[in-house]
Amino acid sequence: MRTIRSRIFFALIVVMIFSVSSMMYMVNHLIDGMLMDQTHNQLRIQMAKAINIIESGDQQDLSSEDLELRFRDRLYYADFFILNKQDKIIAAGDDEMVGRTAHLSMNHTDRFFELNQGKMMFTHQNLKNGLRIIVYTPMDILNQISNRILRVSLGSVSITFGVIFIVGFWLVWNTTRPLKKLKEAVNRFELSNKGPHMPQGDNTEIGQLVDTFSSMSERIQRHHQHQIEFLQNVSHELRTPLMSIQGYALGIKDQVVSVDQGLEVVAHESKRLIQMVDRLLQLTRLETIDEEWHYTSVDLKDMLEHAVQLLGPTAAERQISIQILASAMEKNVPADQMFQIIMNFVQNAIRYAENQVNVCLEKTGNGFLIHVDDDGPGVPIDERENVFERYYIGNSGVSGIGLAICKQISDKLHATISCTGSPLGGARFSFKFPET
Repeated sequence: MRTIRSRIFFALIVVMIFSVSSMMYMVNHLIDGMLMDQTHNQLRIQMAKAINIIESGDQQDLSSEDLELRFRDRLYYADFFILNKQDKIIAAGDDEMVGRTAHLSMNHTDRFFELNQGKMMFTHQNLKNGLRIIVYTPMDILNQISNRILRVSLGSVSITFGVIFIVGFWLVWNTTRPLKKLKEAVNRFELSNKGPHMPQGDNTEIGQLVDTFSSMSERIQRHHQHQIEFLQNVSHELRTPLMSIQGYALGIKDQVVSVDQGLEVVAHESKRLIQMVDRLLQLTRLETIDEEWHYTSVDLKDMLEHAVQLLGPTAAERQISIQILASAMEKNVPADQMFQIIMNFVQNAIRYAENQVNVCLEKTGNGFLIHVDDDGPGVPIDERENVFERYYIGNSGVSGIGLAICKQISDKLHATISCTGSPLGGARFSFKFPET
């Protein structure tokens, strides 16, 4: 029983067997009790009838055929005998019993006695002159009636539970069918441009699980595709400075370029390589290591101005105007990580802007909110959730690492980072530090 389906079937069978057994036991017990009470009541009625016949005539006028017992649509007959003071049978429905001595010990609570090695249910009544009349019926008749009712009940219960089992089998089969299809799809899953077709889920928990796996498959495929694009772009980005270093090194060797000029280019391109490797290592460290950051009280406006000052030459080269909309605001934050988010936001805005970049700082309760807007082409709505994913690279992106680092820092700070449309017409990147 390795599969969920077989385990459910086994549990269903066990529950049904237990339920049928318990129900039949209760039904049998209930039928016996009701049958005993009904028989005893009918014996009392026939007792009154027998006494009426005796008092109207003679005890010889009474016969077994006068004592009728009816159960549903069947007719049975009770029997009787009359005892004198010496417990000798002086009259009976069976003539062979006349003259015998009956050794009976009875009280008002007795219902049964043994006769001819058979169990009888009876009722008794005192007559005149010290006589007693016993009206009885064999328990074999009651057992036959009980068994017949029990067989009918068992048949009905069996049919009912058979229908329940068939319906349960159908429900289990159809409920677990998506799991089997999901298993087959997962077994066929490969990292390729197009993954296997996942089954369509429904509104049940299993259907939601299927949809979750389908969504996970799409994310894995997208992540894999971003990895490929990332490796291609990083390879290109690494190749460019390496080729520059190689070219100027050969130029120095062949005395084509001056040593000072060549070393300056080699130093600059080496710095670029180190920065790229450092960012890769930082992203990996953020994703795998839980570091404790040092919090210090800083003026966020000064931090914004410092970032804009560092990126000023790049903005001036592209003729981008940067405006800071902020007031002095002291906050206790991890300064290095906060500054890195600001630098990435502003650098990203400069890369895509056409003329204008706005950097805004707002207070939100005990927290704060930073907006960086640009008037560039913006980010399509269906791609805004992807820009913070690792390896995601936009049209003019470099490595697909900067915003992923911002997202990791934001998550560790329990802050909120988002990409929306800007009032300037381009993109707005926002960072909301939680209230404390």
